[in-house]
Amino acid sequence: QTCALPICFSKYGITVKTQIVASSAIGMAGLVGGSYDIVINTATNLIQAMANGGLDGKIIAPRHGYTSQELARAKQEPLYPGELLMQTALIVRSDSEIRSWKDLSGKKIAVQSLNGASQAGVLLAMKQIGADSSRTEFLAVAPSQMGQALQRKSVDAVIPNDPFASELILGGARIIGYPDAFLAEPGSYVLYVSTAAAIKKNRQAMVAFQNAILESNKLLNRPENEKSIRDLTASITGVSEEAASRLRLPTMAEKKVAFTDLAYLPNKLKTIGFLTKRVNLTPILFW
Repeated sequence: QTCALPICFSKYGITVKTQIVASSAIGMAGLVGGSYDIVINTATNLIQAMANGGLDGKIIAPRHGYTSQELARAKQEPLYPGELLMQTALIVRSDSEIRSWKDLSGKKIAVQSLNGASQAGVLLAMKQIGADSSRTEFLAVAPSQMGQALQRKSVDAVIPNDPFASELILGGARIIGYPDAFLAEPGSYVLYVSTAAAIKKNRQAMVAFQNAILESNKLLNRPENEKSIRDLTASITGVSEEAASRLRLPTMAEKKVAFTDLAYLPNKLKTIGFLTKRVNLTPILFW
């Protein structure tokens, strides 16, 4: 979001130092350790860190989410060849024997973080059709390295985010489905998250950050800003210009995260064994 953020940050009187991390797991570890004040992550990872790791987590602002129409379309067959419908997808080699969720039993799948949102989505998809996931293995791999892992056959499938997903598709890889469609419900899904300790250090800056993000999201939703986002994506990630030109730009959330955006997650995570303890979501929102 760096194309729009500096303007908004300056308007609200704050300066932000950004750092690229290899995976969402590394970002969350940095948040827990105090290296970062805010990271982009999913509510899934935050809720698990709160329930299983004792983190006092807070959601500062939304990044993007999905509509009911998007989620419904991503579950329908057939999927359009070469078209990415969501920000992440389960992708296999062109010669793979995997054709559907049921074929993932006993396979190795690369995910950004173990027990994260992508893994949860796969398990829920397999559970829905009665497929055996007990022998399915998940490996943590950085999205930028998933293409190489797939080509070397170190894994049978990968779940990269865009633009790495678009680059794989351009190379002939096939989409099997969208894990997020089985975990997410309408509303904010990818978030800016922090901790109570970080907020305590400078609450005023957090309020300014929240306001800046909400305004920035409005700017990023404007069609005239698409080219700058794609160009910046190509320069940062190193993907081809063709892949960047096909990048599926999400609709950025323009309002604060609501409790209803999150309330469904604990029960879904419990059904696949990701949560064993009750988690209180009441104080998770930062107002």
